[in-house]
Amino acid sequence: MKYIFNVSPNLRQKQSTQKIMLELTIALLIVFGFSLAYYFQAYGMDYVIRALVLMACSVLTALVTEVAFAFFMKKGAKFDLKYVGKFLNSSFGWITAIILVLMTPISIRPFALIVSTFLCILFGKLLFGGFGNNIFNPAAVGRAIIFATFMGATTDVVTTATPTTTIATEFNWLVLDSDLITEMMDAIGGLGTLFTGWYPGALGETSALLILILGVILAIRKVIDWRIPTIYLGSIFVLTAAIALFRGVGSYGNLPGFIWYPLVHVLTGGVVFGAVFMLTDPVTSPTSAQGKTIFALGAAIITVLIRIKANLPEGCLYSILMMNMLTPMIERALDGKQLALRKKAAFMFGGVAIVGLGSVLLAASAVQAKEPDPKVFVATSDAETQKFDARIDASVDNGDGTTTFTVAAQGYHSLEDASQYNIFEIIVNTENKTIVSVKPTTIVDTEYVGDKILDEGFLAQFNGLDLSADVSVERNDAVTGATYSARSTVRAVQEVRSALGY
Repeated sequence: MKYIFNVSPNLRQKQSTQKIMLELTIALLIVFGFSLAYYFQAYGMDYVIRALVLMACSVLTALVTEVAFAFFMKKGAKFDLKYVGKFLNSSFGWITAIILVLMTPISIRPFALIVSTFLCILFGKLLFGGFGNNIFNPAAVGRAIIFATFMGATTDVVTTATPTTTIATEFNWLVLDSDLITEMMDAIGGLGTLFTGWYPGALGETSALLILILGVILAIRKVIDWRIPTIYLGSIFVLTAAIALFRGVGSYGNLPGFIWYPLVHVLTGGVVFGAVFMLTDPVTSPTSAQGKTIFALGAAIITVLIRIKANLPEGCLYSILMMNMLTPMIERALDGKQLALRKKAAFMFGGVAIVGLGSVLLAASAVQAKEPDPKVFVATSDAETQKFDARIDASVDNGDGTTTFTVAAQGYHSLEDASQYNIFEIIVNTENKTIVSVKPTTIVDTEYVGDKILDEGFLAQFNGLDLSADVSVERNDAVTGATYSARSTVRAVQEVRSALGY
């Protein structure tokens, strides 16, 4: 019998599995340290303690689960402390726990994190045979459990809305109007904030700058393969740039839509963190270089599709799990001599890229872009405005062709107490009968609602209006109370019109 075999290119390097995992642990803890610094500066020491408690709960749960599993399975001839240490040292459960914590918000309840850690360690890794045999990234399994089961398991810990949540829920991942683009970017803090990560979010996913620096260091030290994060992030940028060009996304400042829009996709959520610390998992990603590029490209396509079509902020998470399922298929398709399979791999990559781009553009064509709220105006002639009572308390000739009227008008609070009036100072040019300015001096309406009439943009609408004609201004806010206050302001102007004979 003739045996045909090929000599493997056996490579030797100084990095052992233990050293790789040690360096990965250090990098993850640096990311966690950044998060602690942010929460200390933004919210105080209580939040830092809470983050530390979450980390301790997850790590301890992972270690206890693995010790218990080793005990019940009774692996090895003799179960003792030495064996336990050896088992833990080769399982690296703390890595999964740390990554899971870094993927969760600080508001999650400890019990939810403990349960998710237990399930992801047991069902995501140990039941598959332990480290090196799991199909899915265990930390991604744990985060999926939290996302599907424990989203309501939050505490009274409060932070502002994360950029990803804001973009997904308020702007539908697609804005074309230039004013809305500015509004969205102001709401999320701009590209600089997204890049530095100085904002609330998952405990370790915010600082793209820090994660990228650590990613470069880990790639240089051969801890991770540079191909996966490079292809993944680059593909997301290209795909979303194509969406921007296809849908006509406008400019933000000096940056055209095909630049700022893909940058937002790359810098928000867990994209950069997933690229560096999760997709690069050597156990659940292909082993060949060609396979890694196809794997990363597929994950990028799925991430973008989930974001724009399903409008979910967790596109990166589910793309990792889906591509984990496809890893064996990619491995089989590229099994053999790597040099001989280069052409096949190139065709596969090109085919996936073409199908992916077509799918993304098709999905983007069906996305309803966020549009500005319809403009609603309040006029002196409106019946609802006329229902409010108003009176002129004083008028003073300023000696320069203008007169200052002090006007009292009912507002929202008048529904409860009819004697309560908002007070306005209205300056009128008595020669051409135009409004010089309108200024509320006393507001009795609900705080943070009624006082929206203090907004300079709202008040500026009155400047220069002709009092001989019906006065109409855009409503300052969609909030009911604020609408009443806007009508109160217009009613005060109507009282001045009446005093002037209009």
